[in-house]
Amino acid sequence: MSSSGPTTLELHCHEVTVRFLERAVVPPYEGSMIRGAFGRAFKESCCPFPHENGAGCPLGDKCPYGYVFETSPPEGAREFARNREVPRPYLFEPPEETRMEYDPGEKMRFGFTVVGRAAEYMPYFIYAFSKMGEAGVGRLRARYALERVVAKNPLTGERKEVFDGEVVKNRRLPTVWKDAVTASEALEGGRLGVEFLTPTFIKFGGRVAPEAPPFAALVQSLLIRLPMLSAVHCGELWRADFKAMVERAGAVRTVRDHTTWASFRRHSAFKGRSETLEGVVGEAVYAGPEIEEFLPLLCLGQLAHAGKRAVFGLGRYRLPEPVYA
Repeated sequence: MSSSGPTTLELHCHEVTVRFLERAVVPPYEGSMIRGAFGRAFKESCCPFPHENGAGCPLGDKCPYGYVFETSPPEGAREFARNREVPRPYLFEPPEETRMEYDPGEKMRFGFTVVGRAAEYMPYFIYAFSKMGEAGVGRLRARYALERVVAKNPLTGERKEVFDGEVVKNRRLPTVWKDAVTASEALEGGRLGVEFLTPTFIKFGGRVAPEAPPFAALVQSLLIRLPMLSAVHCGELWRADFKAMVERAGAVRTVRDHTTWASFRRHSAFKGRSETLEGVVGEAVYAGPEIEEFLPLLCLGQLAHAGKRAVFGLGRYRLPEPVYA
């Protein structure tokens, strides 16, 4: 089992609870609704500039919105990030229970994870969640009350309340590489089940397969995403022979594939067009002694997600209990 990894990478996971004040009609994939409403509310909360014709905030990373939504790599990571898509320092996890409607008084819970120094902006984020409730979400623009925000470390089970409905508390509970190493010790090294909870879109060898991604594809995806998050948002360049690691992962076989392809359409008001959110969902089982080396990576990847469109909640997967609380 490999214990070397991005030691300064911090993932700050939160559970957000809202209570609807009116009947709500939501899309089949709630992650798109939450992310879209959050973008509008967050910009209104902290950035006064119009952003017309695709122009970014003139303050750049000095503006909370500019940093979170228009991320550019810092000076020390620009060479590392060249020719790669720069990941945003946040992601959403939609409710696991798929619902189309909520009655007044019913609650909706979703996950919100921020990376590294983006945790400094949690008061802005909480204010934006409250603004979302005032403006309304879903087809009927249903209003809600922001009831609670809890910081959590899913790999240790620890939780801390950061918002009780009235007061924001300056509490942080980062999940780090060491937590993933410890959690991975509870897993079997030669055989591993992976449940893809939200559409997971991973390109490997120039193609996207409609079935479960090969184990090497999942590993490669995480070896692109996690080092980029670490370099851009946590100030650490994680260097390793990633190519050799992916080659070793190629020896792991897919022994069961109970996945299917899922696709959702969303309308982007900012871009003025519709987009497709798609990928595989379901369960796959991988086998091979080489799995053990990658268990810490896979444990932490549960929280960072794999593949494309993670900010919408895509690419979320889960390993067997007791790793994910």
